[in-house]
Amino acid sequence: MSKLVVSANSKKQIDSLLSKNIDGVILSIKGLAVNASFYIDVDSIFSIDFKGKEVFINLNKIMHNSDLAYLRMVMNKLKNKDVKILFYDIAVYNIAKEYNMIDKLIIHQDHLNASILSNNFYSSLGICGSYITSDITYKQLLDIKKNSNIKIMFTVYGYEPIFYSRRYLITNYLKYINVSDDSKKYKIVSDNGSEYPINEEEYGTTVYTPEVINLINYLDEIDSIDYFVMNSNNIIDSEFNKMVDKFINREKMDDTYIGFFNTDTIYKVK
Repeated sequence: MSKLVVSANSKKQIDSLLSKNIDGVILSIKGLAVNASFYIDVDSIFSIDFKGKEVFINLNKIMHNSDLAYLRMVMNKLKNKDVKILFYDIAVYNIAKEYNMIDKLIIHQDHLNASILSNNFYSSLGICGSYITSDITYKQLLDIKKNSNIKIMFTVYGYEPIFYSRRYLITNYLKYINVSDDSKKYKIVSDNGSEYPINEEEYGTTVYTPEVINLINYLDEIDSIDYFVMNSNNIIDSEFNKMVDKFINREKMDDTYIGFFNTDTIYKVK
């Protein structure tokens, strides 16, 4: 049976979620991660009582030369801890290799993890897990799980990033139209009326799916997946906490958005 792993929007919410019957939490390290609503420094992690839950440390930022000393320091502090590390940039792998901690790594490259061969390659390097993209169908997901020698993570609830830019797109746009706006939340509205949340943070801008992906009605079909992930980003705490309870109990719901879960994404170049 799959394990349930969640992220949080605050330290207070972490404490609340750890009291529930979940299996693990994802924590994003300040300065070394993106696409999160809450970041934490590495030393603060060690003061949290995780109540026996698994801990996943998110280091999914594209690293620059100026990040390497800090990244090395963080990974040195994690090397003897009982944690797993989500990573995007190969710099994390290279440092993990130096510190003999490759077996803690889970590759998390958003839209790229979508094939059997690539995940078996990561496994051959000693990487323990792969966070699979939501751009594929559940049949393809199960095929990867069946034919890969690696632990699989997959998003079952939350907004998914569909576009990332290192540029400050909201700031640049407001400057271009000469508008001053201190709003915390923004959306891009398409011609058909769909609204896409767009967040700007220290390391760039991300556009998310127009609706929250919610696979609660399909958990039994993909129960061979090792870890179900619930992402709290852009969702208020009270709503997210209620949804965690529903996923724990596997309650059925009406009218859920499931993205590409059972829809092939085939595009032909003209």
